[in-house]
Amino acid sequence: MATVDPAEKRQLFERLSSIREIVFGVQDGVLTTAGVLCGLSGAVSLHSQVALAALASTAAGALSMGAGAYLGARAEAEVLRAELDLVRADAAEKPYTVQEGLLDELCKEGLSRETAFRVVRLLSTAPKALESTAEAKMFGLGGPLLGRPALDGLVMGIAFLVGAVVPLLPYMLITIPRYDLGGALVATALTLFGVGYFEGWLAHRNDRWRSGVRFLAIAMSAAAAGYLIGLAISPLGATAG
Repeated sequence: MATVDPAEKRQLFERLSSIREIVFGVQDGVLTTAGVLCGLSGAVSLHSQVALAALASTAAGALSMGAGAYLGARAEAEVLRAELDLVRADAAEKPYTVQEGLLDELCKEGLSRETAFRVVRLLSTAPKALESTAEAKMFGLGGPLLGRPALDGLVMGIAFLVGAVVPLLPYMLITIPRYDLGGALVATALTLFGVGYFEGWLAHRNDRWRSGVRFLAIAMSAAAAGYLIGLAISPLGATAG
C-alpha cells in the first residue's frame, strides 16, 4: 500500500495555491484584450491602430495586475502577521487560555474531552507544537495563509500577459476585416473553455466541461458587450472628426 509523503504533498499544495492567480490572470487578460479589440473594432476602422491600442492595454494590464496582486498579498500578510503577534503575545502571558481554547476546538472536532485533554497536555510539552496547532485550529492562521507576495504578483502578471496575447496574436496575424476579429474571438473562446476545463481537471470533477462552458459564456458576453459599446460610440468619433 502506497504511503503519503507529507513533504511531497506540502510542495504540491504550495504549487496549487497559485491556481487562483493563474486562473484569474489568464481570464482577465483574455477578456480585457478581447473587449478592447471588440470595442475598438466597432469604433476604429484602421487595423493597426486597434492592434497597437490592444498591445498597450496588454502591457499596462500585466503590470497593473502584477503590482496589484503583490500589494494585496503583502497587505494581507502584514495584517495576518500583526494578528499572529498579538495572539502569541497574549499566549505568552496567559498560556492556559491557549490550552483551554485548543481543548474546546478539539472537542468540537469530535474528540472526547478526556482524549482532547491528553492531546493538549502532550502538545504542551513542546511549546512550538502547541503554538502552531493552536493558531491553526483556533484562528485558522499559519504559514500558508501569509502568502508569497512577490511570487503572487509575478504569477498574476505573467498569467495576465499570456491570456492577453491569445486574442491579440490572431488579430495581428490576420489582416482581413472581420476575419481578424473572428480569429481573436475564436482564440478567446477556446482558451477560456480550456482554462475552465483545466480547473475542473485539477479539482477532479467529472463534469469538467461545465467549467469550460461557464468561461466560454463569460467570454462571449464580454465580447458582445464590448462590440455593442464600440458601435454605440462610433457616431461620436465621426462627429469629432
